[in-house]
Amino acid sequence: MNIYLINLDRSPDRLARMAAIFGGLGLDFTRVPAVDGAKLIAEGKLRQPERAGLIYQLGPGETGCFLSHRACWEAIAGAAPAHGVVFEDDVHFGSGLADLLSNDGWIPGDADVVKLETTRVHTLLEKQRSKMVGGRFLKRLRATHTGASGYILSKTAARKLIELSEDFVDPVDQFMFNPASTAWADLTIYQLTPAICIQDMLVGAGSQVVGFESTLENERPELKSRGEQMSKPLREVVRPLRQAWMFLNSRLRGLERLRVPFA
Repeated sequence: MNIYLINLDRSPDRLARMAAIFGGLGLDFTRVPAVDGAKLIAEGKLRQPERAGLIYQLGPGETGCFLSHRACWEAIAGAAPAHGVVFEDDVHFGSGLADLLSNDGWIPGDADVVKLETTRVHTLLEKQRSKMVGGRFLKRLRATHTGASGYILSKTAARKLIELSEDFVDPVDQFMFNPASTAWADLTIYQLTPAICIQDMLVGAGSQVVGFESTLENERPELKSRGEQMSKPLREVVRPLRQAWMFLNSRLRGLERLRVPFA
């Protein structure tokens, strides 16, 4: 599998760090120059979607991020291997990455996407373990689990995503990993658990790389759940009922609700 690393020209420190990590693991990679949202503005090339997105209006950074991932999809679609790997340049890796990426024989035949990362939020996975690889399991992803800092994509899926994203209006991670998006119904997505990568901003205090905060956070509004929009007394009453309902509902559907761990 070819490895594609998205990296802004103005972030050579991130590139140096990732090159050292990949080099230490004996992994080759191709740098994909990220589309810089600031330059899109300066050059008058910032696209304005004609329709509203599912989550929030795209800013220049999110637009550039989407176009950067789209460049990776085009590379995967045009390359010889059946699968390609996409990473953003602010990730941390767990153990066994080189072995995991040494071949694609462990990837299920129906898999369009294998999500390699976790954002440590609750999601739903099929209880049935599809396959075990390097001490990790693959399970079908059945609910929103955003984040696009690390995933494997088949050539077929790359072509699908290119076609479906000709007129994109949502952040790339929402586009790929939110059931409300146009892409979800066309993709069979598996989640690796424990996840083998996680973004720098999510690893926890004392582990982050100084200066590697997300370049998109200032464009992402703080989204509140329905529960958070309620008054505190009402939240305290509703919370246990909601948790019980989600537990029973997921069990009846043969699913498990959990925060995908990182290891």
